[in-house]
Formats: sequence, C-alpha cells, structure tokens
Amino acid sequence: MFGDYNIHQPDVRAAVAAVVSNLRPADEVAANAHLVAAAPDLLAQLKFATKLLGAFPAVGSTAQVDAMRRAIASAEGRQA
Repeated sequence: MFGDYNIHQPDVRAAVAAVVSNLRPADEVAANAHLVAAAPDLLAQLKFATKLLGAFPAVGSTAQVDAMRRAIASAEGRQA
C-alpha cells in the first residue's frame, strides 16, 4: 500500500485514496483519506447545487454561491 491509511472500493484492488500520516493523529489521517475518496462525489454535487442556485437571480449571485464557484475552480486546479 502507498499511504498509512488507504481507502478501497469493494470491487477495486487499487486504493482510491491514500494518506500519509506525517505524524498526525490516526483519526485525522483516516478522516482525510475518507474526504479524498469522497471528493469526486462532493465536487459533482457542488456543481449541481451551483447550477440549480444559479437559476434564481436573487440567490445565484450571492457571496455564498460565489464561494461555491471558487471552491469548484480550486478543486479543478483553476482560478475563479
């Protein structure tokens, strides 16, 4: 295995997420690995939410939705 904590899907042999502890507490390392594994689903849902909210002008241009768009851009390795 690659990291100190590895996440596997039931039908996939390779790890879908691996986190190296860097002397952090075990529960923090596990939580980080689970977050990394969930990231693709979280990103997809955030994109969907911003699309829905963007349909409502009173909501789609709020600071919160703008922050969601910046988070998406950051996750995709680009600037908002």
